[in-house]
Amino acid sequence: MRIGRYLTFIAIAIIGSVTLHSLADLPRHAISIAIAIAAVAGLELVESRITRSSNATFRELAETINEVFWLSAPDYSTFYYVSPAYDRFTGYGRKEVYADPTCWLRHVHADDRDRVVEFIGHADVPTQCELKLVHRDGSVRIIQIHTFPICDERGAVVRLAGSARDVTEQHQLAEQVRQTQKLESLGLLAGGIAHDFNNILAVIGSNNSLLGEVVTEPADRELVADVDDAVQRATSLTRQLLAFSRKQVTHPVVLDVNALISDTHKMLRRMVGEEISIGTSLEPELRAVRMDPGHLVQILMNLAVNARDAMPDGGSLTVTTRTAGDRVVIIVSDTGCGMPPAVMARVFEPFFTTKELHKGTGLGLSVVHGIVEEAGGHIAVHSEPGKGTAFEINLPGLAERSEAVELADHAPCEGLETILFVDDDLYVRISAARALRAQGYTVLEADNGIDALKLLHEPGSNVSLLVTDIVMPGMDGRILAERARASHPDLRVIFSTGYTDDAVLKHGIRRAEVALLEKPFRTRELAGKIREILDAA
Repeated sequence: MRIGRYLTFIAIAIIGSVTLHSLADLPRHAISIAIAIAAVAGLELVESRITRSSNATFRELAETINEVFWLSAPDYSTFYYVSPAYDRFTGYGRKEVYADPTCWLRHVHADDRDRVVEFIGHADVPTQCELKLVHRDGSVRIIQIHTFPICDERGAVVRLAGSARDVTEQHQLAEQVRQTQKLESLGLLAGGIAHDFNNILAVIGSNNSLLGEVVTEPADRELVADVDDAVQRATSLTRQLLAFSRKQVTHPVVLDVNALISDTHKMLRRMVGEEISIGTSLEPELRAVRMDPGHLVQILMNLAVNARDAMPDGGSLTVTTRTAGDRVVIIVSDTGCGMPPAVMARVFEPFFTTKELHKGTGLGLSVVHGIVEEAGGHIAVHSEPGKGTAFEINLPGLAERSEAVELADHAPCEGLETILFVDDDLYVRISAARALRAQGYTVLEADNGIDALKLLHEPGSNVSLLVTDIVMPGMDGRILAERARASHPDLRVIFSTGYTDDAVLKHGIRRAEVALLEKPFRTRELAGKIREILDAA
């Protein structure tokens, strides 16, 4: 009777503090334990002055709140009361706990069992811990536990009151937040390295293009082609990070899908190796689509790499196109090992990979999914273990086939005008200027906006076109262009960048409103864009 009365006093004191103050003033676990104590106290004092209605109220509180409450011996050798929520938390009944007080410990995950045993040994002070509990259905739940010792008049611990709540969803939410922060950090990293990395690729690509114009031996031309393929593959790797982390600079055009697939056949051949055969089945009257050609090449490359890894002993890769109503369907299939349903369900998740450590980032297929979605299409995967895999891409088709752009390379147009080329990267300036001078242009070079304005105002400079990097130390490309046009209204401007759309917009430049050249650019792309802008003038 004394213990029951003492429990009641504790419960009333705690609940009274909530009444006098507010729920925010008391930890949640204290309220939970107070309810548990009060409920058990009511059970023990049914013959006391506490009415049966009060007892029923306490019991109702304890048994309807979605937390587990219990009252046990200090060493957990006996459980005097366990609330019904225990059944939901574990999938097992409370009767088992009453019959075998140690059975709950068997449901604790093996990783946490030793720690929980140590936790049990501290019943003389309020304690808390988190543990993984294996539910009867096999799922693992994260449970947060709080305990509170109850002492008699002499200060000896005679009971242990506790509460437990399922915090699995909170942990999952926190993990999602961490994942989002990781992706944001990846975006910042990708944007930071893209500029420098694309500058390096621009130098390699530009000089390689010049070599391609002077070499005549077939073996030498093959080496030039190899370097060009390597530059494009490196560019694709950079764009994978950019496309995944934030929206990259895109150039959607009316695109002949069959022509692009045919043009990339050689590149895919080099990527997958000689052990894998590549075939195509292209519908002749296929509709055009509107998307960035580089994006479609990126899709084909990523799916080809995925297929190659699924066929370590060789096999066949087939690219098929067909029309489905007003949609264009591209199917990339292989005869590889296939995927079980569990893997197929997660195949487009960022960072999900079945490859060995350091052999895959888990970004390739998530990037493909993002590109297809951005183009207004959708992608599906069909696979069975041992029966290969097929990725089916469905894109909106266009009625006009005649407008599809030609992807064949055109020789750069020559010119006699004077061009002011501004870039803070020395090697980009040197290689671009060398290529433009070879086309007959006069080229003035500057590594910053102030020097560029000085060159522009020199007597007799007669600059027709300004090509400037957007992101530069000090004066950026937008401010340079504004100041240059203030004194030379007829000056034409081309902006170049290796950054994403987000970074470009921060400098007040909207891609649709300006002539923009994305790094790394080839010599023919630079010369072609220059000729286009000058001829439009």
